[in-house]
Amino acid sequence: MIVLLAKHAGVCRGVERAVSLALGAEEPPVYLLGNIAHNERIIQKLSEKGCVVIGEEDIDSLRSGTVVIRAHGVSASLYEKLKRSPLKIVDATCPRVKRIHDLVSDFSSKGYGIVIVGDPKHPEVVGTKGYAPNAIVISSVQDAKETAFDNNLPYALVCQTTFSEKISNIIIEYLKNKIKSLVIKDTICYTTKERQREAELLSRTCDGVLVVGSPSSSNTTKLVDICKENCKKVTLVRSAKDVLAIDFSEIQKLGVTAGASTPRELIMEVLSVMDSENVVTLQNTENEKAEETSAAVAATEAKPAKITTMADVMASTRFEIREGMRAKVTVIRSDESGVYVSGLGKKDGFIAADRVTSGEYKPEDYPVGMKFTAIVVPNNTANKDYIALDKVKFDEIEEMDKALLDSVFELKIDKAVDKGGLLGKKGSYTVFIPASHIELHRVEDADLQSYVGKKLLVKKLPDKKGEEGESNKRHRIVASHKEVLIAEKKAAREKAEKEWQEKKAREEEEKKAIFEANRDRFEVNNVVPGVVKRFADFGAFVNVYGFDCLAPKGELSWTKDKAPNEVLELNKEYEFVIIKVDAENYKVSLSYKLLQKRPYEIAQEKYPVGSIVKGKVQTIVNFGAFISIEPGVDGLVHVSNISDKRLNSPADVLKVGDEVEAKVISFVDNRMALSIKDVNTPNESTAETKEGEKRVRSSARPTAERKGKKPVVDEVSKEEQEIVANYGNTETVSNNVFNDLLKGFLEDKKD
Repeated sequence: MIVLLAKHAGVCRGVERAVSLALGAEEPPVYLLGNIAHNERIIQKLSEKGCVVIGEEDIDSLRSGTVVIRAHGVSASLYEKLKRSPLKIVDATCPRVKRIHDLVSDFSSKGYGIVIVGDPKHPEVVGTKGYAPNAIVISSVQDAKETAFDNNLPYALVCQTTFSEKISNIIIEYLKNKIKSLVIKDTICYTTKERQREAELLSRTCDGVLVVGSPSSSNTTKLVDICKENCKKVTLVRSAKDVLAIDFSEIQKLGVTAGASTPRELIMEVLSVMDSENVVTLQNTENEKAEETSAAVAATEAKPAKITTMADVMASTRFEIREGMRAKVTVIRSDESGVYVSGLGKKDGFIAADRVTSGEYKPEDYPVGMKFTAIVVPNNTANKDYIALDKVKFDEIEEMDKALLDSVFELKIDKAVDKGGLLGKKGSYTVFIPASHIELHRVEDADLQSYVGKKLLVKKLPDKKGEEGESNKRHRIVASHKEVLIAEKKAAREKAEKEWQEKKAREEEEKKAIFEANRDRFEVNNVVPGVVKRFADFGAFVNVYGFDCLAPKGELSWTKDKAPNEVLELNKEYEFVIIKVDAENYKVSLSYKLLQKRPYEIAQEKYPVGSIVKGKVQTIVNFGAFISIEPGVDGLVHVSNISDKRLNSPADVLKVGDEVEAKVISFVDNRMALSIKDVNTPNESTAETKEGEKRVRSSARPTAERKGKKPVVDEVSKEEQEIVANYGNTETVSNNVFNDLLKGFLEDKKD
């Protein structure tokens, strides 16, 4: 993996100057007016030297000592307050920030309106605004659009030294068209611009980018935002430990940059934990343009201005050689006493013959240039010129680690990594659990801290480069608690499925035994007692002689679309008739409705011939009207039985939805014939009624006695009789089906 290190990465001169002035203050105690830099390491370093951070409200209570104004500067009023206090003032304000203060004061005194482009909450902007209280702070184009400017007033514009150059340029271009008179002062720090340009360059050409610094640093978070515009794998790194949580297996080219408050030693520590072959210091000039970035980096890779190996980077940083530390070493010579190695800085190392291998030691097996890893151990020999190492111990740990990592193991969580996951130690490995592999569900960043101190069962995730992949080389692994949960869930599911299959097999055997025992009873047309056990959309399951049978929905009621639970009750016994037996598959089908009266059988008892019924007009056709008496019971009023007057159409006096009274004049084949006109006619004799029934049942042909005379009832065509017959047959044809059938019949007739 090649690492491209930004030239301007790390602490700027302004912060370095402020820290130096604070450490060099001669009159203790030393007070820092706010954090001198947005970096935890610098703050800790100053705290260890006795520096105390105070706020503006603390000034009046202090009677002696030195107060250090940080690089961000302070407002004019606060500076005057400090001058009136008994404290000695060390002004560490960055010279570039002081220049902005002078510009704002000068333009403000000349009657200019002041525009500050920057973050309104940033200490530098707060201090600058103190030199022109009426200054307008703009942080986005939206702010610029919503702000009203006095076009009779000239304006001067300055920028926060660490503000995004890209965003400031967009804002300035917009304000040029909005403000009539505008003087623009480019006050963004040169190194800030270069740092941002380098970040864009790195993000366009690298597979991943590390931004070293604190999330509380404004310029550091801006670098993160810039990199994310062009690169998907961008990580904010606060310490070298955070690097252990990053998977570099798919990264061939890694960019590294850092905020203006990041100490250089922190950058070196981050580089030291990465197993890269080369570190390339990225060189670029002030005149580089964004569109030339690809060509620039290509030139940099072809002819880098400065290339140093990782060994050189390591040599430039002080490292403590301690017991238990792993060291990758190179053989420089070997003899009967043991193996001499390099790779430990200024001192060479020595491995005694009995600690080189657990087998037979042969010097020729360890030629010059051979590389391996050993562990630093106490030097108990008289020769202190060498660092004592133990390869056998390393090999033993490797074997234990391998056995450990091949199985599920318990891990105590030591740390939560913001927007990353969890960290812990197991054996000689640092174990990282990504946030996406903690639980079966998503774990929010805010909940990561709750896992610290807990123990989780985890499993090593497969290395993307095989068993000897990048993660193993760095002696860290990526593990998953989620995979363990998935495996447990799968095992539980397989166990439940196995138990269910076994139960199902037992039930099938029991079912067969019960069926065989009652085979003589399970005959079609047999009437059997059954208890309703459960309902389904398609019917009801009924227990007959201990055997589960199905009564399909269509066999429960003569009324269509009636739900099973509307016909039967659970756990209640009814009589059923067997309608089908599948002896091969041990299935029995039942019918409940075949043992019940049909709707028209009930209607014939309820509404005998001659009774008056009430109903609603459901359908009107040329030859009459269909009247709905109750669900499942309908009757036909022929056009000749609607009125005493001759009608051209039933629609002359009726419409769908009308409520009417009618007289039952006949029942033929479960079909009801009605008469509306007879409701108001005096009761006929029995003979007359029978004669009327006879007329309706006839095909309307005149009898011999009435030959040549007009029939009493208008002639009904054969097609009309067929439609009426189908309509009345509710055993097989539903109302909806009839309506469709009737509609088709009328269309055919019209054609």
